[in-house]
Amino acid sequence: MKDRRVRVGLVLMSVLFLAGCSARGLLPADESVDIGLEAPQIEFESLFSMRIGQSQADGLRLRPVLADGALYAASVDGRVVALDPASGETRWAQDLDVRVAGALGAGDGLLALGTASGEVIALERDGGAVRWRQSLSSEVLAPPAVGQASVVVRTADGHVFALDAANGEQRWLYSRNVPALTLRGHSSPVLVNDGVVAGFDNGRLSALDLTTGSAAWESTVAVPEGRTDLARMVDIDADPLVDRGDLFAGAYQGRVAGVALGSGEVAWARELSVTGGLAVDDERLYVTDAQGRVWALDRRNGASVWRAEKLRGLRLAAPSVAGEYLLVAASDGSINALDRRNGELVGRRTVGSAGITVKPLVADGRVYLQDLAGRLHAIGINDKDD
Repeated sequence: MKDRRVRVGLVLMSVLFLAGCSARGLLPADESVDIGLEAPQIEFESLFSMRIGQSQADGLRLRPVLADGALYAASVDGRVVALDPASGETRWAQDLDVRVAGALGAGDGLLALGTASGEVIALERDGGAVRWRQSLSSEVLAPPAVGQASVVVRTADGHVFALDAANGEQRWLYSRNVPALTLRGHSSPVLVNDGVVAGFDNGRLSALDLTTGSAAWESTVAVPEGRTDLARMVDIDADPLVDRGDLFAGAYQGRVAGVALGSGEVAWARELSVTGGLAVDDERLYVTDAQGRVWALDRRNGASVWRAEKLRGLRLAAPSVAGEYLLVAASDGSINALDRRNGELVGRRTVGSAGITVKPLVADGRVYLQDLAGRLHAIGINDKDD
């Protein structure tokens, strides 16, 4: 009965969230807003583009990953490829004949992905052979965390599983109740030294011992409020972010918070509905919110540094830091560059007609994006002053 309630809640959420987005003026993936950019400071150059596989549903976040000098990507129909990151040349390809729902995680010589049927599959990074498969309790909608001889997986029914990276055997299970109504998706676990941090659909974070699964601490990012299930949704769907002993997390219809990683104490919090995600540098935390705005906050206390409104009305993915710029992909198929100092929009390019819901992957002066049409794009960044 509980599984049925969760499935019904997810279906209702898909309908209600899309309707709510329309009511707030957010746009479907094939529409855009009129964004003027008179004198761009940087230009985006298309390096290569290729179709990985079938188009994916809007609620999924399939994204590429870089590891050991190779670029890896998976499609919703189970195709996994290893590419040369500079040329896009295929090194190997594997067809798994599954419905992939949770994108690739990489570490310990492995790639791991989750499926819509609740299976985790681990592949050898060298050659793509399947090392093991493990069935879990529910679909996996975010990349597994791979490292420290473990594969840690969050499932849609509120469970966190720790699996042995060598053979996929379950080490422990940690569980939290799932509210009646949730957003379509969930955040990825984050590995830290001898532990893992996981965010849940009730607005709470848990820090777990990687060996035993016991909770070192629990912390509240957002508290459900309101009379209806819709109003009470405070899902932590954006991936928590750990940087130099600081933990940052944000919840839908809730707050964004800075948390002490060692104790779980909330150092600061401010009201902000987070749906895209987070990025951080030495001084600032960057947030994309539910209204299509980009925020720069002082990472020490959460104070506003600037707020960018140019992209308002689009659904924004999590931002990425790239040198002097902040890169943000959007539901209209665009990649956008903002000046990290003041939030000014300084570059913009439409990559394709399909929306992009994943954080740009930045490495060696290139940006990698995977769109909802199942295409992988490599983009160069050229500063016009150079």
